[in-house]
Amino acid sequence: MKNYLKLLAIILSIVLTACSNYSSSSRSDNTQFVFKSSAEPVLNETASTSTKKKDTRNVIKYDDIRAVWLSYIDLAPMLTGKTEEQFKAAFETACRNVSDLGCNTIFVHIRPFGDAIYDSELYPTSKYITGNASQKGSFDPLKIMVDIAHAHKLSFHGWINPLRLESEDCFASYDESYLTKKWYESKNGYVCSVQGDKHLWLNPGYSEVRKLIADGAAEIVKKYEVDGIHYDDYFYPTTDESFDKACFAGSKSNKTLSIWRLDNITEMVKQIYDAVKSVNSDLAVGASPQGNLDNNYRYMYADVKKWGSQKGYVDYICPQIYFGYNNPVKPFLPTLKEWESVVTEPSVSLCVGLAVYKISGTESEFVQTNGIIAKQIGDIYSSEKCKGFSLYAYNNLFADSDRASKELDSVKEQIKALQ
Repeated sequence: MKNYLKLLAIILSIVLTACSNYSSSSRSDNTQFVFKSSAEPVLNETASTSTKKKDTRNVIKYDDIRAVWLSYIDLAPMLTGKTEEQFKAAFETACRNVSDLGCNTIFVHIRPFGDAIYDSELYPTSKYITGNASQKGSFDPLKIMVDIAHAHKLSFHGWINPLRLESEDCFASYDESYLTKKWYESKNGYVCSVQGDKHLWLNPGYSEVRKLIADGAAEIVKKYEVDGIHYDDYFYPTTDESFDKACFAGSKSNKTLSIWRLDNITEMVKQIYDAVKSVNSDLAVGASPQGNLDNNYRYMYADVKKWGSQKGYVDYICPQIYFGYNNPVKPFLPTLKEWESVVTEPSVSLCVGLAVYKISGTESEFVQTNGIIAKQIGDIYSSEKCKGFSLYAYNNLFADSDRASKELDSVKEQIKALQ
């Protein structure tokens, strides 16, 4: 009987120990991320805020932005279908070229069409990695690009197009878990088509759409040591009232359609800014609107005057002043002055986007005038309000042609003279 009681006591002790361990393990699980689906990561509501890891990265930022845009068109020949070693070598060359030019920042396209040239839970994998939409590659391009850029002391800003999506053909291959795919299939108005455009578009009139865009920006800066988030002028894709007719009616707004659309984009811009700053306040957030100021209001519904005159929307504005000195509608110097009057908030910097791509185009002033981009850089630095420039785009500047070589040399000399 005594042996039986001893055995019973041992078994009871083992059970109590196991229950204690299980209880301790369960409590620690409350601090972890849980995933409702692959498209909707959320923090467990019972998580302790004290366990949140502080972002302590060394952000590379320059008051004097001298940037180059690397679009998806520039990245494709370096990346699509390439091995990791091939991509590393190509991007290493690109960063070395940018650095040797005297520039200090790159704006790199990492979400051109609602797709991800990185590892994302929110957006489907870009076709520009393997050549096939939604097919993951064997390496993470963004991790590689950030590491190489930083090795060259370049500030790396992840360039996203918030509203533009891929074509319907690509959507056919997307997983059902992604919100954009769900919205597309439900025909709920969140994903829209535009006449004459093969791409689909997100409708920023819906709060859920704006939240996805902000969450996407936060995802990038949480997972990667990028130095900022950058987006360009693809805001509303059309002025057609049918694009968001149902959404506008459902909002019961007493505003005009134009004002309502302006407010939607401004709210999107605000949410992107807040999402990035919530991760690390040192990270930069910048917008590159159209250089024609009126077009931002008339066609894109981008309230750039508000963004440039108030805190909390952007850290810098980089208008695409893609005009020559003799442009009959928007000549370069008066347009530059116009933008100087827009950016009045001291915490917002003004830099200027320049059209290197036009040196190989059809606009005679750019084709026939050697050194036009260098001259524009000089004029920018003569302004007390401007804090730099960005050149569009990489392949045009480093093209294998006599015209590109001459412009490249003059730009390099101009930048060297400024240092």
